[in-house]
Amino acid sequence: MSHPIRALYDNLPAKADRPALFDGDVTLTHGELIAMVEAAAGDLAARGVGAGDRVGLCARNSWRHVVAYLAILRAGAVWTPLNPRNGARLNGDFQARANLSLTLIDTASVEAAGVSARRLALETWLDGVGEATPSPITDDADAPFALKFTGGSTGVPKGVVQSQASGAAALRSLQTFYDFMADDVNLAVAPLTHGSSHYVLPVLAAGGAHVLLAEPDRAAILSELRTRVTTVFMPPTLIALLMGEAGFQPDDFPRLRHLTYSAAPMSPDRIAQAIQRFGPVVSTLYGQTEAPMTIAGLSPEDMAVPDRRASVGRLFADTPVRLLTGDGDLVERGEGEIVVGGDLTRTIYLDAPGLTAASRHDDWLKTGDIGRIGEDGLLHLIGRSKDLIITGGYNVYPGEVEAALNLHPMVREACAFSEPDDVWGERLEAAVAAAPDADPAHIMAFVREQIGPVRTPKRLHLVDALPRNPVGKVVRDDVRALCRQMQTRPLELAR
Repeated sequence: MSHPIRALYDNLPAKADRPALFDGDVTLTHGELIAMVEAAAGDLAARGVGAGDRVGLCARNSWRHVVAYLAILRAGAVWTPLNPRNGARLNGDFQARANLSLTLIDTASVEAAGVSARRLALETWLDGVGEATPSPITDDADAPFALKFTGGSTGVPKGVVQSQASGAAALRSLQTFYDFMADDVNLAVAPLTHGSSHYVLPVLAAGGAHVLLAEPDRAAILSELRTRVTTVFMPPTLIALLMGEAGFQPDDFPRLRHLTYSAAPMSPDRIAQAIQRFGPVVSTLYGQTEAPMTIAGLSPEDMAVPDRRASVGRLFADTPVRLLTGDGDLVERGEGEIVVGGDLTRTIYLDAPGLTAASRHDDWLKTGDIGRIGEDGLLHLIGRSKDLIITGGYNVYPGEVEAALNLHPMVREACAFSEPDDVWGERLEAAVAAAPDADPAHIMAFVREQIGPVRTPKRLHLVDALPRNPVGKVVRDDVRALCRQMQTRPLELAR
C-alpha cells in the first residue's frame, strides 16, 4: 500500500511543463508545483515537524492552500483541515483537541482560525522556504494520513483519523469513477478543507489541472464552466443558486463532463432541472468522514434514467457494502443499516477507542445510515438510525419523509423532525423551503398519497431556507429550533 502523496509524482516527465494550478493571475506547472511542495515539506521538517505530527491548515481556496496541503502530506505529517467558515470558537476547539504541532493560516482566516498553540502565516511561510529536502516518503497503510472533524449535523463533531490506506482507497475509486485524463480541468470552488480536497491528487496524478476559487462567486463559476472546466464538485445549494442565473444552457459548457454534488440530497425534480440546464453531466457521490467520499456513486449515465435519481448510486468495486438487518444479519439486498468494509474504512475516532469499537460490527463500519439495495444494485438512503421517529407506535425515518416532500415540484428542500406529543409520543413535523405560491395543503395531500398517513407530517412549516452549518449540511436540531421560533402558525393536520 503506497502513501497517496506518491500520486503527485505519477508520469512526471510527461506532465512537468503542463499547467497544474490556476489561481487568478498565477499559473503553476506540475514541475513548479512539485518543486514548491518538496521545499515546503523540507522546511516543515526543519521546523521539527515529523512523521505522525498533526499540522492544521486554515485557509481559503488558493494555490498556496494546495501547496501547503501537499507539503504536509509529503512531510509524513497528519493533515488537519480547519474550515474558516467554522468560526474562531469551533476552530480553536478543534485545534486544542487535535493537539497540533503547527497551524498554517492564511491572512484572510486569521480571526476565524481561533486560538493556536503555534501558528505560521501561510503566505509569509511559503514565500520564505528555501531549498531543504524532505525525508523519503514512508509507505505505511495504518499510519495516520489526515485528522478531520465531522460536520456535526447530529451532535458534537467527532475527530476522525484517516489512514494512508483509507486515503488511497478513496483516490483509487475517484480515479475509476471519473477516469481523469491530462486534459481535465477541475474547478475547486467547494472548500478544500472538506470533500473538494479529495480531487486534488487524482486530477494531478493524471496530469490535469485545478482552477482555485476563494469564494463561490456565481459569475466566476459560470465563466470557468463556459471555458476550460471539465469537472466540478459542489453542494446542491450552490447548484440551485447557479440555476437561478438566467441565460445559460448545455451548449454553453462544451468541456463539462461531471457536475458532481454530495454532502446533501437533491430532489429528483431539481436533478431534472440541473440536467436540463447543464446537460447530461450531473453525478453524485455518497460517503462520510469515516469512509470518505466513495461508498457509492451515481454516474451521469445512470442519472439520465429518471427512476435512478432517488438513489446514491452503485457501490464501488473496491469497497464492500452490506446491510445490517434488525435481526443482526448481513445481507447484500434488502433494507437495513449500511455497513462498509475494506481499506476505505481503516479509520478511528480521535482519543475514543470505545466510540471506535461501538462503530463496528465485527470488521464492518456502521455508517448510521439506513439504506435499501434492490436487485438493480442501486443504493437508496432512507434515513439515519439515530433519527428514527416512533410516532403512534410506527417507525418513521425522516429521510423517507423528506424524499417524498422533495418530489413535489414546488419544494426546493425539506427537513423532517419530531416534537414531543401527548397523543403520538413523537409528533412528525417538517419544514420546507418552497416556491412563494406553494399551497401547504396541497403539499401535505401529495405526501399522504406518496407514502401514506403515518409518514405524513402532522405539521408543515414553510420557511425561506433551511439553516445550515458551516459545512453546508442541514442541522435537524437547528431546523426544529427555527420552527419553534416562527411566529406564523404552521399548517396542522387534525388528529
